[in-house]
Amino acid sequence: MNGATFIPDDFACTIPGLNYLQTHSGNALLEAVIECLILRKKIAVADVALWRRQHPEPAVASAIAVAQSRLKAETKFPEEADRLWAVPEALEQATSARVAQYKARRIAELAQPEIVLDLCCGIGGDMLALAGISPVIAADISAVRAWMAQANALEFPRKHPVLVVQADMGEFPVRITPGCFAHIDPARRSAGQRGHDFASMHPGPAVIASLLQKVSSGMIKLSPAANFSTLPTGHLELISERGTVVQALLWTGAVGAELGENKRTATVIDRGITWSICDSIADIATPEMLAHRPEKWLYEVDGAVTRASLSGALAQKLNLKWLSPDGGYLTGQQRIEHPALTPFAVCDDFVFTESELFRRVKKKSLETPSNAPAIEVKTRGGLGLDTNQLQKQLSKLGGQGCTILIYRSARGKACVIAQRSEVATSGPQ
Repeated sequence: MNGATFIPDDFACTIPGLNYLQTHSGNALLEAVIECLILRKKIAVADVALWRRQHPEPAVASAIAVAQSRLKAETKFPEEADRLWAVPEALEQATSARVAQYKARRIAELAQPEIVLDLCCGIGGDMLALAGISPVIAADISAVRAWMAQANALEFPRKHPVLVVQADMGEFPVRITPGCFAHIDPARRSAGQRGHDFASMHPGPAVIASLLQKVSSGMIKLSPAANFSTLPTGHLELISERGTVVQALLWTGAVGAELGENKRTATVIDRGITWSICDSIADIATPEMLAHRPEKWLYEVDGAVTRASLSGALAQKLNLKWLSPDGGYLTGQQRIEHPALTPFAVCDDFVFTESELFRRVKKKSLETPSNAPAIEVKTRGGLGLDTNQLQKQLSKLGGQGCTILIYRSARGKACVIAQRSEVATSGPQ
């Protein structure tokens, strides 16, 4: 991906069409599209034809894109969804309000910026949170997304002022000083194609490096699937929200050095709490670490911790043992409530074969109430198993209410039959 080929998908939105939506007639059009989507879940050709007879064609295309986005925005922007300006692709890429607020607090604590540059700002998900800690200059290469970011800044004003400009980062029109903090969200998708290679993002590494050299500290927002070995020097942080790893952050400059370039951070945002661990990167588990059999409790580790290679540090902190090579499953004698762990009470464990699994589940079904929750199957370690098919086959045998966890261990393929344990809201441990 480069400047010549980078094509943001703005879903046929245009500036004239968006301006029309801010008029009385345009707002009526937008409400009609939203009502249609709510009632019928889709838009018919006849609907579009009717709207085009009543309104300018560019406004109809813009209304459809904005309406689709608002109906999908509640999860990420619960307080702003019904007034948010967005296109579907930009909404998907946007940082949620909860994660953006966490990032803004961290930037304020660590960098204390005079001003924040939100570069490649999209529709302004991060920008709105950043404006709570500092004046913000935001920029995006897409005129449509820059328009939407500015509209969102006006719709949802914050403590500090926001200026949005439409610009390519290679030709940024604003003077950058060391007192600025640069938040950069390079595009990882062009013309519908998604990429994770840092070298192929837009703006490219040379432009990003040039921008970061002008500030004392900065942050690059990345996909959790990025190849970390190709990234510039900095401190890497992985963030999960509601059990899903949503983004990686590369802290650079003075803040990156302060956090430790030889360390990583994993942050879990869920159930009304925010928890982080910062430690040196642990090696992939050795066979000796995998020699353990499951004890009374098996723990599934949050993806931010495993992706940051910090399962070893967490296991040591909590006196737990490894089960799977990536540290995704840990085990121990005591039940632990922890933001980064999902606990399962171990009922049975054995070397995995399908026939042995079916035999044990059938036996367990005789002991299980018929009204128990459905069976679930979870795997780790690239075992090549069709979990959906396996789950269907096991459900026919009974065994409701149990979780089947299959993973690679020092004994080969191992299997645990367990009961999922409710996790109470708790603070860090």
